[in-house]
Amino acid sequence: MPSSGRSFLCRGVPPVSRGRNMRILLNTTNLIKGGALQVASALVGEILVDDRGIDWQFALSAPVAENIERLSGRLPQSATVFRSSPSKDLKVRRALLAMENRCRPDAVFSVFGPAFVRFSQPHLMGCATPWVTNSTWLSYSTLPTWREKLHMWAWCCYCAAWLKQADGWVTESPAVKEGMCRRLRLPAEQIAVVSNTCSQPYFAQGRWTPFPKPDETVRLLCFSAAYPHKCIDLIPQVARALQDRLPGRAFEFVLTLPAEEPLWRKILTEAHHLGVGHRIVNRGPVAVADGPALYRECHLAFVPTVLECFTATYPEAMAMGLPIITSDLDFARAVCGDAAIYFRPRDPADAASQIHRVLTSGGLWYGLVQRGKQVLEGLPTPRKKYEEYCNLLHKLVHRQPLVSDAPRQADSGNGRTHGEKSRRAA
Repeated sequence: MPSSGRSFLCRGVPPVSRGRNMRILLNTTNLIKGGALQVASALVGEILVDDRGIDWQFALSAPVAENIERLSGRLPQSATVFRSSPSKDLKVRRALLAMENRCRPDAVFSVFGPAFVRFSQPHLMGCATPWVTNSTWLSYSTLPTWREKLHMWAWCCYCAAWLKQADGWVTESPAVKEGMCRRLRLPAEQIAVVSNTCSQPYFAQGRWTPFPKPDETVRLLCFSAAYPHKCIDLIPQVARALQDRLPGRAFEFVLTLPAEEPLWRKILTEAHHLGVGHRIVNRGPVAVADGPALYRECHLAFVPTVLECFTATYPEAMAMGLPIITSDLDFARAVCGDAAIYFRPRDPADAASQIHRVLTSGGLWYGLVQRGKQVLEGLPTPRKKYEEYCNLLHKLVHRQPLVSDAPRQADSGNGRTHGEKSRRAA
């Protein structure tokens, strides 16, 4: 396991020399599924449009590379695609270190960590691992056995050690930054916050989903990978409760799980047992480029998650004009405000009650859509987010604090300062 974190501000690595472009190694090799693919693909898409005078080198996972090709029609010429993740493959870790040594970047940017590699150059790491930074007993309650809870706790400890292996960090919300400072004892001046958003194809839609007609089949989209904290397993119970409330109304929940996913088989079995098998359909994994089309086919965004940093489902639904129904938790209210309807977390009956409320009030429906558009206006565009990332990389390379007005973090008390250099963990 890697040792304590470090800080480039205290290291003797010279900043990039004048007269040449800054070279950055962009690392997404650990990103396999979920919203991270959307963030990474959108970022590379922006780079392909305008590299901002930076010499970009790319270490991409196969899923990220596939999504980039779908979005942009091509991969960057300097891209290397890795078929397995460094989280489980020591050969990939060594290959990444060899790639860093070969291309000699001024800094490495891992879009999301942990990277599972201790790079020798200054390292900016994204952090969107809420199990490590913001988990609660509610999130652990989604794990059915004590064995699974202990396994998750051990995994969090392992990831926490690797998350420290960087010189600067960027996250998507102030709450996650607070968790990083409190739980990982990382210095606040080296943790920047860049809000999440949706990719450009969503911004270009400008769509309002009309209130469904009485004879229309209402489709409730649950756009999510199979993570326990997403609480997709509640959908059969929600469907049953909603069917009891609206027995004559045609509706269906739309999922995006792999056909071979055990969670999907569990959901389907329970749905048939409850007599709502016909109320749930599974579209399978959806490529980032095909996301807007799926939203256009649906009417509501149903987001029962109990743990997030900043899920892109919220701004995507707002951009596509879908009302949002989600868990009543701080992270959801911090993003959506009054642009969503909330239900008690993990309460199928209350979820069905709130869905019923939205489906029976056109005024409430259009009010949610309008307020969602207003929230979206306050979020950064993909271009603005890319520019903020570039500014952070310039600060890191030139040995400047990422956040100039942040309070200094005290020594963690573990016998090391963040400026100490520890041995490389391959």
